[in-house]
Amino acid sequence: MKNTNLDTSKLNYVVYCRKSSENEDKQIQSLETQLREITDHVERNGLNVVEIIQESKSAFKTGREGFEKMVKLISSKKANAIIVVRANRISRNPVDAGRIIELLDEKKLLYIRTPNSTCFTGSSTDKMMIALELIFSKKDSDDKGDMVKEGQRTKALNGYPHGLAALGFLNDKSGDKGNRKWLVDDVRFGLLKIIFKKFLTGLYSGGSMYKYAVEELKLTTVKRKKIGGGPIMPSRINYILKDPIYAGFFYYDGERYELDKSLPRIITEEQHNKIKNMLLDRRTPKTDSYETTYSGKISSPEGDFIGQDVKFQVICDCKHKFSYLNKERCPKCDIKIEKMKNPKYLRYAYYYNVKKKKSHIPYKSIQETKVDEKMSGYIDEYLQFSDELASWSKKHILEMKQNELSEKLVKSKNKEIRKEEYEEKRSRLRDMLRDGKFTDSEYNQDVKRLENEYSDIKENKEAIDWYSKLVEIVDITKKISRIMEGEDIEAKRNIISKIGSNLTWDDENLNIYNDITIEKLVEGIKRAKQINPEFEPRNCVVYKGPKEKTELFNSVFSTMLPG
Repeated sequence: MKNTNLDTSKLNYVVYCRKSSENEDKQIQSLETQLREITDHVERNGLNVVEIIQESKSAFKTGREGFEKMVKLISSKKANAIIVVRANRISRNPVDAGRIIELLDEKKLLYIRTPNSTCFTGSSTDKMMIALELIFSKKDSDDKGDMVKEGQRTKALNGYPHGLAALGFLNDKSGDKGNRKWLVDDVRFGLLKIIFKKFLTGLYSGGSMYKYAVEELKLTTVKRKKIGGGPIMPSRINYILKDPIYAGFFYYDGERYELDKSLPRIITEEQHNKIKNMLLDRRTPKTDSYETTYSGKISSPEGDFIGQDVKFQVICDCKHKFSYLNKERCPKCDIKIEKMKNPKYLRYAYYYNVKKKKSHIPYKSIQETKVDEKMSGYIDEYLQFSDELASWSKKHILEMKQNELSEKLVKSKNKEIRKEEYEEKRSRLRDMLRDGKFTDSEYNQDVKRLENEYSDIKENKEAIDWYSKLVEIVDITKKISRIMEGEDIEAKRNIISKIGSNLTWDDENLNIYNDITIEKLVEGIKRAKQINPEFEPRNCVVYKGPKEKTELFNSVFSTMLPG
């Protein structure tokens, strides 16, 4: 929209070009295309450009160097206008969008210009329009991200991890991109079978296995356009040995999936578990250093550190169970561990108060399975949403964000009016001081009173990206249960960190405390269950049809919405 009071030909423009991928192999012409289109527009209109900024960064998150440079130029008044191909090149997250609107509020940024004549000034209507365009570009990014995740999950359900095929397999390029199956790499698959067979004998360490693979078997990576075709790296051998794909399964987003049945397996799942344990350092007498799901996540009510003790055991063919660290044979039947036909490897983790143990004060420990049971019950009751309830939540979160933007624009307009009032009153006070109508002391008192009265116009509160946080929480409710039921420790620890869980163990009771946003969610669920005890978030069907709510959800609707 054009502001007739603004001479846009005399503004100092900063050109901002951004492509969404940091990978040089993707969208390689994107920046050139943007710059060419903008340059033609600048030359046709005789515009003054003070800086050209190009960067290959996603605008989905904050922290872009080029964006920060542009904001700095405008804040320092070296530039007061932006030229960009499309507004969504500026931002796809609410924090950066808020900073742009704030610059418009402060009249440091006067104009946002695009070659296709879609332009924005600092008027209240234009600020509303740019705010909506930027927030909808954020939603578009979220939708695309969801589509990618759904596509990857669909591929996983069909028995294939996304991305490049594991060593020993090849991507079937005859299929559609993003939905390609795997083929067996006849050369490398056979070499990997030899490697796994030899390692299972127990005669090789990771280092000696790597040396054998490179020097004797001449194992190389797959040759691609720019990389590959050379010997595998030393760190790759351990990754290959621990990869469950060769036992016929894999993990995606913390959930286990079975590899397509048409693809051959090199080892059994039992052999896979044995290899993982064999790769542990058996010479280390302590097991405290092994990472567990809740290591560092539990404390005592007094703040004492709760440590963990990990025990590794094996059940021999003779049914005798013993700790195999620092042992080569079964204490009962004297058979070597690597000679056992069907050994069953076990791993137990216990948590205990370290301070009490070191001070020789009696203490109790809690087994990790008990902690898992506590977390699973908590998640099942409060943090597991049905797809319908999650979609409903996201819809209303977006509405809240849009309402906030509208309110912010109204407040911004009011703030501008109050700034003008303040400047007028301050000017009158200066005139009265100059005319000798009151003393310096009286003037200073009146100025102080005026500043207190208009203190709100100087407040610049830091933008809080609550929108992304709430959407992230909703996404967590859809996947947290399957992650916590899986075997991927890293994925479990990551999801526990995201919900801000802290557990306390007092030798008798285990309690769970979460991030304040999660606690508010749990409080809302509790209130809803008080209204209707049959309400279960994980089974909630929000709508029967386009308009009609289910009777069950209708009873807690007014409680869930503000919560």
